[in-house]
Amino acid sequence: MFDGVSKGALGVVPVENTLEGPVNETLVSKSSISEIFDGVSKGALGVVPVENTLEGPVNETLDNLYARDEIYVNRRIDIKIDLVLAASPDAKKESIERVYSHNHAIHEAKRTLSRLGFVNFVPVASTSKAAQLASEDIKSAAVCSRLAAQIYGLKILHDSIQDGLNITRFLVISKELSENGERTILLFTVPDKPGSLYKVLEKFYLHNINLSMIYSRPTRKIPWNYYFYLEYEGDMMSSKHSGLLNELRQATQELKPKGSYTFLNPT
Repeated sequence: MFDGVSKGALGVVPVENTLEGPVNETLVSKSSISEIFDGVSKGALGVVPVENTLEGPVNETLDNLYARDEIYVNRRIDIKIDLVLAASPDAKKESIERVYSHNHAIHEAKRTLSRLGFVNFVPVASTSKAAQLASEDIKSAAVCSRLAAQIYGLKILHDSIQDGLNITRFLVISKELSENGERTILLFTVPDKPGSLYKVLEKFYLHNINLSMIYSRPTRKIPWNYYFYLEYEGDMMSSKHSGLLNELRQATQELKPKGSYTFLNPT
């Protein structure tokens, strides 16, 4: 079983085309990222957005990776996102009072929308949900994918409304730990004292390993206490053999390897 975001949501079609075999035949749509993680916890395969070139990391995905020790990352898919503004066929542009979309999509197109005169935004669970609501509300529009607009019978008012090059990175997640791949993901915490983070980063320098991303998020356990999401070039197997992982365990309070992933190209 494959758990993914709702039908028509951004990136779903390229993701389906990339995942080979029977996965496409058992697609199960979910209305939120956390629900996808719930399905993966029960043995499904999942695809979740993790980072966007305009809006940065997707916090709900990072927080679920940190909270769920049994879930790992296996693949990465980068998909160019093209946003449209769509409305009911009977809607008049000058009568639109609100614009529905997922919060990320709103921010990815906010400058363009404001320039077009749309300033009242209503965040919803997904871009496909936004398209559904717009199809039922003649005084609204949706920021969504072209596919979602087609599915819900909407007319496109404006095309390519994103504020710049808009690429979303998706991760394929499962309960299977992969130790081989092109990049590795770690989540960790460090003591709240001077030099703690430096001691972790120093290990990568000494092993001549390049970091491709590091980001901090609140642990939600202790006020002003944070965990770090880190990606580096290379796989877990090599890191084990070189001793890097053991050194990192000694330098951190908590270390959660999330596995190594390979890149997949959407077809």
